[in-house]
Amino acid sequence: MSFIFSCAQKKEASINGFLDNHTFNSPYEDSINFKTDNIFSVTKFKKPEKNDSISAKFNGLSYTKESYTEYLPDGRKLYRKSTYDKNSVVEKFHYKNNFLVLKELIENKKYYNYNWLFYNKENHLQEEIDYKIGENKSFIYEGYTKYNFSSEAKKTTVKIIDYGYDSVANPEEEYIFEFPILTKKTPLYQSKIHRYQWMNGTYKPIDIKNYVIENRDVTFSYDKNGYLLSEIWFANHNSLENKTEYEYSKDYLERVEQQYHMLGTEKSMKTTRKYDDHNNLVFEQSIEYTGHPLYAEYFEYTYDKQGNWISKKHYRQDPDEGIDSKKGLIDYEYREIKYYDSNSKPRSFILPEFPKDAENIRTNIPKISDKKHTTADAFQKAVESGDFDSEITLKKAKTLEEFTPKFWTLKDKQFGNLDDTPEDEAVCVYETPIEGDLGFAQSLAIYKKEGENWVLWHQSTNPILSTEHGGMMGNPYEGISITNKTIIVNHFGGSRQKWNYTHRYRFQNNNWYLIGASVNFGSPCDYFQSLDYNLSTGDAIFDYSSENCDENNTVKTKSWKEKINKKAPLPLMDEFQVGENKIELKNRKTEMFY
Repeated sequence: MSFIFSCAQKKEASINGFLDNHTFNSPYEDSINFKTDNIFSVTKFKKPEKNDSISAKFNGLSYTKESYTEYLPDGRKLYRKSTYDKNSVVEKFHYKNNFLVLKELIENKKYYNYNWLFYNKENHLQEEIDYKIGENKSFIYEGYTKYNFSSEAKKTTVKIIDYGYDSVANPEEEYIFEFPILTKKTPLYQSKIHRYQWMNGTYKPIDIKNYVIENRDVTFSYDKNGYLLSEIWFANHNSLENKTEYEYSKDYLERVEQQYHMLGTEKSMKTTRKYDDHNNLVFEQSIEYTGHPLYAEYFEYTYDKQGNWISKKHYRQDPDEGIDSKKGLIDYEYREIKYYDSNSKPRSFILPEFPKDAENIRTNIPKISDKKHTTADAFQKAVESGDFDSEITLKKAKTLEEFTPKFWTLKDKQFGNLDDTPEDEAVCVYETPIEGDLGFAQSLAIYKKEGENWVLWHQSTNPILSTEHGGMMGNPYEGISITNKTIIVNHFGGSRQKWNYTHRYRFQNNNWYLIGASVNFGSPCDYFQSLDYNLSTGDAIFDYSSENCDENNTVKTKSWKEKINKKAPLPLMDEFQVGENKIELKNRKTEMFY
């Protein structure tokens, strides 16, 4: 983290600005983009994308309006209105006694997000309380952060507890300020212990312990002007693993980044960047270790009298087409900048009332968090000792919730008719402490009504994938429903390539069977493949389409669709393995798993 403040902001930001609080730092984000602090407003325009409306034309080019921002005289943001994905977003920054106390975000005039900051008597951050007001005026808790300060001699320690949207406290962070060194201990993140040194008005990283993996250390070195010279990774604290070095011209307007691979010994990618007198990038090109040059990127600027650019154009040149090939314009921006004068009046906002629901966060969330941690600890002990029920043992109860064994979590329940009786049945899904192949097993249970009571009809862990089967998407379970006397189970997971499973189970011949499966797999600008398999009839429909996307966002597609019939005995619910069953389309050399 490197964050630079103006002289007027340093006293306020000396500690608060380096606690990695995004809300506190957000008013200063634009300061690095301008040469002066006396900017009243900036209207940003960008190159239109497909379906964007044309809002302005400058020097023969068409633009669409991206955002409008107003600032305080010292450069802090005051108001911003922008458009993102066709959505209108308004940000308001409320200040009191020169401190940011509230960041208010309004999306499409329907959703209101509030980030409140509170300070102690020394003007250090004390709390952040985040919540949202929904379209129906409902109060939605988003997060709570507590800061605890202590000082001795020339050392200030800040301990931070962050309670997420799930009300669970993250591991405590510790920031130790011993000027000119700042040490951060962040057990939740990739860099567990990292140190910074004060250089040229900001803290810059000098070393990291246990970066990403245990016993990997990273060191940084700088020249006398605070420019980075090297970033070196050591495995097991002393074995060279990775290295990046930097070189500069005397005026720093040309900068070379040299990466290494093969344990930091062989030169890899080399990138050259050139800057103009305003310190803006004008040229960038990388050369692979083979000596092959990649695209050359060029940037052109038009500046106003204050030294801030108002027009920026991005060109690209393909070296494979020769050094004299034409540079193509691929992107451009325009900024309409207005400066403070004697007639300028910053807008003012009425500070909203701090609601009682938000006030209750201070006391309720830590209590809820403690309770959840106690429950989680008990769950972990039960898993380690094996002291838990591996199945639902209660056979009859007044409510469905009563069936839930200790250390199990009821995730979902749905009602619908599954047999020939007039009353609806119930289907429940549970997360269990049973260790599965990936994470913990999840169980499906089916209940019938007998008079005033619910009775357990059937239970099985086979229909629901385990908790970590979704890969980077997390728990793959997406939901259940009951339609046409069948139980429908949905799963979702993947990374760049996503997959969806839908399986249908029905009670027949005195048992539960899989009767249908639908699968979707693929990713944009690659391919999509689907299967719809009716196991009762044997009909299987394969559907395939590929997408080839070029750099101009032109999409070329090709597709096919075929139907075959493959009749096989229906799998029992208790024996079927989700995602491990293959069906082939031999003439297309295609197979899919369901």
